[in-house]
Amino acid sequence: MRFSDILGHEKPLNIINAYIENSSFSGGYIFSGPEGIGKKAVAKIIAQKLNCTALQNRPCGACGSCLKTEKFQHPDLHIIESDTAQIKIEDIRFLQREANFRPYEGAMKVFIIDDAHKLNPEAANSLLKVLEEPPADSLIILISHKPQNIFKTVLSRCKVIRFSPLAISLLEDVLINKYFIDKLPAHFLSFYSEGRLGLALKLKDSKIFEEKNRIFDSFAVAGRPLDRNLTGQSKEQLRGYLNLMASWFRDIYLLKAGLPERELMHLDRKNDLLKLMREFSFKQLDSILAAISESMFYLEKNINSKLLLHNLGAQLWKA
Repeated sequence: MRFSDILGHEKPLNIINAYIENSSFSGGYIFSGPEGIGKKAVAKIIAQKLNCTALQNRPCGACGSCLKTEKFQHPDLHIIESDTAQIKIEDIRFLQREANFRPYEGAMKVFIIDDAHKLNPEAANSLLKVLEEPPADSLIILISHKPQNIFKTVLSRCKVIRFSPLAISLLEDVLINKYFIDKLPAHFLSFYSEGRLGLALKLKDSKIFEEKNRIFDSFAVAGRPLDRNLTGQSKEQLRGYLNLMASWFRDIYLLKAGLPERELMHLDRKNDLLKLMREFSFKQLDSILAAISESMFYLEKNINSKLLLHNLGAQLWKA
């Protein structure tokens, strides 16, 4: 993969290429932006480019160094991540130790710290020591969708490069033309993932398209009680269902306001939305969206889910 294969990140890529061309891409950097938009993929391409053995058009993607980096098997590429809530000091001590050695095969050692907002205080202080006097042949990339949770002392020692989601229309075209997803599911995934290619690809093989229609058939079209259909789900699942409900009534609102049909998330349910549009006033839709938002708030407060859904159902149809 090359920089030209990365879609929609022209501005951060131009900044990165300028650093590389000026031979000043070392020390600490923070790649910030929403989850699933390709920050880690860009970091891997940087590692390929810095250590590619081709004489031009780097990264070539074909040399031994590029192939090892592609598989995360290059001895000068290190990924630090954690499946738990914290990145601990032991992981950063490894980084400290490795950064003191010269690269084994390439020109640069590259350390990628994924979800860097998970650094605990001891790990952050340990990393700070490396960032204050970084070796010239080491690059440290911190990846985070919550940069505000990274310790300020660490932030102050890093250059921040911001990444943004793709435009919805661009992502839809990519899903259709590159990943051969049918138009209506691609349209939904583009909106639902909010332009995040990684999330859209993660969801494309799931049943979310069918599941969201099952939910709508159950509560929105047939008007069946929410607590009878959704009770027993996990908090994460309920959060997803509430977001889908909000998007359903958002679509009705947009139709009623006269926006183009292309702006609908649930374009596949256009006929149902048009029919329901006549049944709700703007005031009722405002009340419904407020009720869903309030339910999201109480969900995070661990309110009994059956009671929450029962009350929400009553508010939806009262509106």
